Amino acid sequence: MVQLSPQGQRVLGCLVEKSLTTPDQYPLTDNALRTACNQSTGRDPVVEFDDQEVQAALEDIRQHRLIRTEHTRGARALKTAHRLEDQLELDVAQQAVLALLLLRGPQTPGELRSRASRMHAFATVEEVETVLDALLRHPRGPLADQLPREPGRREARWTHLLGVVAEDADGSSPDATTGRYRTFHDAVLDRDWETAVSQLAEDVVFRSPAVHRPYEGREATATVLRAVSQVFEDFRYVDVLDQGDRAGLVFSARVGDRELQGWDYLQFDDDGRIREFTVMIRPLTGLLAVVEAMQARLDDA
Repeated sequence: MVQLSPQGQRVLGCLVEKSLTTPDQYPLTDNALRTACNQSTGRDPVVEFDDQEVQAALEDIRQHRLIRTEHTRGARALKTAHRLEDQLELDVAQQAVLALLLLRGPQTPGELRSRASRMHAFATVEEVETVLDALLRHPRGPLADQLPREPGRREARWTHLLGVVAEDADGSSPDATTGRYRTFHDAVLDRDWETAVSQLAEDVVFRSPAVHRPYEGREATATVLRAVSQVFEDFRYVDVLDQGDRAGLVFSARVGDRELQGWDYLQFDDDGRIREFTVMIRPLTGLLAVVEAMQARLDDA
C-alpha cells in the first residue's frame, strides 16, 4: 500500500490539481511545484516548503512510481508529472477527489463536490459518493475511507489512505478546532433550510449590498435566505477559508443570464451559532440583478 509523508502528500496533490486546472502550465518545474505547495488558499494546513523539502517529497513519491520526470525541448528546467492514471488507473473524477483529500484533509462529500469544480464538475453529491466508494474498493487496496461521524456534524467525512494525515504542532488534526461552518455549508448545498436556519443565533445580524439595511434576528434573516434560495440558480460553494470563529464561504451562482461570484463571511458566537452574516457580490451587473430579484421576493414576503 502507498504510504507517503505529509510532504509527499502535498506535492502529489498539487501535481494532480495543476494537471487538471492549469494544463497549459503542466508538468511543473520544481519552483512552480514549491509555489503550488505553499499556496495559502485551498490548502489545509498552509505550509512553507523550501527546495530541500520539495526534493525529499519527490523522492518519497518516486519510490512508489507515482511521478515521472520530463525534459521539454528548449526548456532548461526538468519538470514533474504524476502517474495516477497509468499506475493506479484513476480517472479524472477519482483524481480530483483524491487530490482534494491530499490537499485539504478529511472532508464531507458535499464539501468535495463544491471544492472540486475547477478540477471536475460533479452534478450531484451522489456522484462524489460513487467516486469515494470506488476509491474505497480500489483493486490495489483502499485509497480512501469514511471516518466515524463526529458529534454535531450532519455528515461523516472521508479521508485518503496514502499516509498519515498531517498534524499541527500540538499533535491535533489541523481541522480539530475549526469547521463550525460545516453544518450551515452542507445544509445550504442540500437546500435544507430548516437546518441552515437552526445554525443562526437568535440575535444574528445579516448584511448584504442587495438589501438596503441590516436584517436583525433569526426570523428576519431566515426570510432573506429563503428569498435568496429562490433567486440564485446553479448555486455552489467553490472554496472555504476557515478560521474557527470566522469563516469565508466563496460561492458562484447565476441570476437569469447574469453570472456572479460572492463571499459569505460568517462570524460565530461561543455556542457555534452564526452571529454576524455578511455577503459581498461581484460584478456590479450581477449585484444589480440580485437586488432587482430580491426586492420582488421580499416585497411578497
